[in-house]
Parts: sequence; structure tokens; C-alpha cells
Amino acid sequence: MLEIPLLRVGGGCRYRPHAPRSSNWRIHTTSGTIWRKAGLISACPPLDPLDLGNINIDINSGSNRVQGSLSDVRVLGLSSFTIDKVHSQLLTLKVDLELGIPLLEINGTYSITGKAGILPIYGDGPFRMDAYNFTLKGMIDLGTTEEGVFGVAVLDLDVATGKIEINFEDIMGGGEMGDFVNGILNSMAPDFLQSLEDQYMPLLEETIRHEINQILHGNSSLIRKRDDSVNDYFDRVFANMRLSITENGQDPITLPVDSDDFSITLFNKTLTGEVKVGPGKLSGLSTVHRAGDMTLLYVGEQDEAVWQGEVGLTDLQVDYRLRLSLPLLGKDLSFSAKMSFIHLSFETDVFLHQSDITFAYCNVTEIGPVHFKETGTGPLDTSLYNLVINVLLGEMQGVVATTVQEVVCALLEGAFASG
Repeated sequence: MLEIPLLRVGGGCRYRPHAPRSSNWRIHTTSGTIWRKAGLISACPPLDPLDLGNINIDINSGSNRVQGSLSDVRVLGLSSFTIDKVHSQLLTLKVDLELGIPLLEINGTYSITGKAGILPIYGDGPFRMDAYNFTLKGMIDLGTTEEGVFGVAVLDLDVATGKIEINFEDIMGGGEMGDFVNGILNSMAPDFLQSLEDQYMPLLEETIRHEINQILHGNSSLIRKRDDSVNDYFDRVFANMRLSITENGQDPITLPVDSDDFSITLFNKTLTGEVKVGPGKLSGLSTVHRAGDMTLLYVGEQDEAVWQGEVGLTDLQVDYRLRLSLPLLGKDLSFSAKMSFIHLSFETDVFLHQSDITFAYCNVTEIGPVHFKETGTGPLDTSLYNLVINVLLGEMQGVVATTVQEVVCALLEGAFASG
């Protein structure tokens, strides 16, 4: 199997580009290795310390200028990061993350000349730079890479730091003059860090890019199977959806007025009648939850993401008023029913280069047992009673299924659009 040298930091760093991987990846800190995956340890030596070697500098800051070289430059503290923020936009396969490092230390030796206004600057010796509250912000776009495979299509990293201190030992020969010039150079510390950033950022970006690509590569154009991370994501989506339904007064929800014609044979005579239902209300939308495994399929050739899943609602309560009309007969009825569950299936078909979110389908697939109670029908076990109950059940199930489908599909569409 082909092995590609990627980065050498005190030893060989090799990646196997097509080793089978699970696609459930996460970033966390463990025993000195920066980028890891559950069940997978990178073959790369830790990037802490990170040796940058020799760096030429030419810094202009106002009336100050420093030229020269930094040698044997070493960066320490990269493995002490904490994950301060992770924002996943799973629909469009984007991840925003923010890593914080309390103290990033950079040291080595220097040989510089320059001036601060009319004051000459010169010296050589050891130096140390401390960057406090160092922040690394990254935006990752997953999609089709330049090689035509699924992976990290775009990776942008930016750094920020709260405070930087720098000390050049023996600058100007040391003493009070050295302290004075070090004070001037401290005001230029962000520029020194920027000159080093051009060296270490490409290494970090390449390491992150390759590590994520290796996790994602699975020798398939359909890179997504059942995965707990997708289930976990949707559990959070539905938790937010339940909260939104409650806060927006959507539980209970008003059921619309509806009507339908029917026919019945009584005493060998067929009668045509009409049933009108509503207004009514439906309680239980705030029980919406994941009713099965959610899946994400990514088709790299078409840059297409397909989400599939099943949504459930439980213990729904329906309350309706009903008007039954037959020749020479009219009845006003009250009707309530409990539905043990409703299941709804959906599939999105999203092309990542487009902004529109569409559903291939989103509809009610199953309604559980219905327990009902009505008043106003008349004697039980009669043809009229059976007629009314059958009409009620059929009409009620149709109205409820349509209402649930419209509301839940709209909420899902909103969740995808905001995510």
C-alpha cells in the first residue's frame, strides 16, 4: 500500500490514504497527540513541540524596522488546547470550530539589526515569545476536493491572541538599554508572531486537512452509513423543536373545519348525507422525536447530500365538534380521540452548490390505534351508530394526518434551513 510522507517533526509522519475508516470522527486532546479519532490514533508524531527551523524576518512597524533571522525556532503548547466552540452545519457539511490555548511559547535564537526611529537596534542570543490566550479559529467545508473525492474542500484557519510578551536576551548588550529596547520590541510582538505564522500555519492546516481526509476516506462514492453522530444531532434538533413548539403556542394546535359526503343504506334504502367537522384541536405535537435511525448519504460525484429518517409523535389527543346531516335527520356530536402514535418519514435531496432545501418526500406513514369517545349519537350497535363512528374515524384521521404532516414538515424544513 502506498504511503505518503506528509510532515516530519522529529521523525517520519506517514498516512495511509485509503485505509477504511468509520466516518464518526471527533477532535479531542489525548496524551500528547493533537488530532485523534475514537478508535484511531494518527501515525503522526505529536506536533508539540513543533520545530520551525530557521526563519528570516523583515518587520516594519511605523518608524521601527527589524531585519535578521530567528534560528532553531520551536513552538510549545499546541497540545494544551481546549475546544471552546464547535458549530456543525450538517446540512451543508460545514464545521466551524474554535480552539483555545492558554499559553503558546515560542523560543530559539536571534540575530537582528534595525532601528527604532533614529535609535539603532542590534544583538544576538536566545529569545522567547509568550502568546497568552491564543485562539485558533477554523472553518471546514466538506465536499468534492480538487482530486475529485469527498474530503476537506476548504479549510481556513485564523489566529488571535489576547497578549504577547517577547524578550530578546542580551539585546543591545543587555542592561538598561536592553530593557528599553525590549520594551520597544514588545510593541512589535504581534508582527513577530505574524512572521512566524506564515511558517507554522501551513503545517497545521496540512495536518488537519490530511487527518480529516483519512478519517473520511472509505473507497466509496456513497460516504455515509448509519451513524450515532447523526442520531445525536437529530436528538438535539428535536429537543429544540419541542421547545419551539411549546414557546410558540403550537401545542395544542387548531384543526381546520372540513366536510365530506357519504352514503348509507337503511331499510334497503340508500341515503346520502354530509358530515362537517370542526373547529377542533390537536394536542401532542410537543412529543415530536426521532423514531428510528437517521442517515446521511453523500454522493461525491454530484455533490449531493441526502438525509433520511422517521419522526414520531405519541399520545395525541383530538377534540372535535361534528355535524351529521341526513334526510330528515341532523345531529350535533362531540368527539374526542386518543392516538397512541403517528409516524412520519422524510427524505431531503440537497445539492450543496444550491441554497434551496427540498424534500423528496415528507408524509405520514403510520397511525397507531385510536381510542375514541363520542356523545350525541344515540343507541349503540345500530347502523346509524356504526356509520357515524366510521365516518368520524375516517374524517378525523385524514384531517389529523394532513395537519401533522404540514406542521412537522415545515418545522423540519426550518431546522435544516437554520442549520
